[in-house]
Amino acid sequence: VLNHTTFKLSDLDMEMIRSVPPGGNWKNIPSKTVEKSKRLKRITETGGRTTLYGRIDYDKPSYTITTYFNRPGNGTYVHPVHDRVLSVREAARFQCFTDDYYFYGNKTQLLKQVGNAVPTIFAYQIAKNIIDKTDCKKSIHLFCGAGGMTAGFKAAGVKTVTCNDFEESACITLKINNPEIDVLFGDITEKFTKDYLVEKALIKGVDIICGGPPCQGFSMAGLRLTDDPRNQLFRDFIDIVTAVNPKIIVFENVQGLLSFQGGKVHRAILDLFSEVGYNTEARTLMTNDYGVPQKRKRVIIICTRNDLNLKPTDLFPLPLTSEPINQITARETIGDLENVECGNSACYLQTTETDIVKLFKGKIDYATYLSRSRCTKKFYLKKEKGARFLESDQLSLFSNSNNGS
Repeated sequence: VLNHTTFKLSDLDMEMIRSVPPGGNWKNIPSKTVEKSKRLKRITETGGRTTLYGRIDYDKPSYTITTYFNRPGNGTYVHPVHDRVLSVREAARFQCFTDDYYFYGNKTQLLKQVGNAVPTIFAYQIAKNIIDKTDCKKSIHLFCGAGGMTAGFKAAGVKTVTCNDFEESACITLKINNPEIDVLFGDITEKFTKDYLVEKALIKGVDIICGGPPCQGFSMAGLRLTDDPRNQLFRDFIDIVTAVNPKIIVFENVQGLLSFQGGKVHRAILDLFSEVGYNTEARTLMTNDYGVPQKRKRVIIICTRNDLNLKPTDLFPLPLTSEPINQITARETIGDLENVECGNSACYLQTTETDIVKLFKGKIDYATYLSRSRCTKKFYLKKEKGARFLESDQLSLFSNSNNGS
């Protein structure tokens, strides 16, 4: 089992997590243990997110996998039954990477690669909707990371011409798993990198540009540094969009993008896309509504070029597993690895395979998995009394359009 390695915990961390039941959190840690930790004392005195020091519930999707899933105090990363945090492979499964997808690097690099990824099943549905409704077949991926978005697009039949990232280990991971793709390790703010990406895209006839700047500057879980240079990287993204003039743009980022600088950043991004000739629409989407076994909220912006008879609304996939009873659980996702000892020589055991595990092992493809999963084909907005079904044109969080759409 590739990358089925976990992380060493301190004696105090072990004492803490042993007292937390499945679905539990810091509130379950006894006071005698709390007294040993300044951080825990502060959390209990002031209150904290109920995901902190959480143990995954086998019967529900996981919470968001971040770049800190090696630390139990930073989220819900403790295994449902074992007193350890998730292995790299288990976390990668919650991000929907197939089991043959190898992650290269040291432990810190692996945490970043897995935690920053776009769940591949989620990306697949965006890509599938695009190729079903347009003639777009070629893409480039900026800020590609380890390749979650790229893997989903590849599975949907979109050819990725080139990818770019500034993290060398992530580029190596992507290249190992996608040897046919041209992967450029380089700084997108530098002229050489931009020129190379633009030239490659124009020569190959790229019609889709995907990406999203590193999320650290926007993340609600980190420091809100308004002068963080990473928050200006979307302008470099725009520079390449302007030069290539693709038909479709897919821009992904964290929920914090909406509130950063009072919402000015997300509005500036939408305005910039409009200024260079695109109809734009942004939505906040929950990945667990799309057959992904993880509650991960992301902002997706889809842009269509003004000269196309196509609205961004038409390219957003419809949720499939919105109702709690239909969502993919942690048990379905990592249950078969429960008795597989973590380590570099970990081997599979003979167990019953769920549909999502069959996908991970390459026994079924994405389309088959989604057709077999408990898809509702409908979704609803919960209200205090009852629920109402929403139409696709009611989904937009906010949009810009030059044609009144």
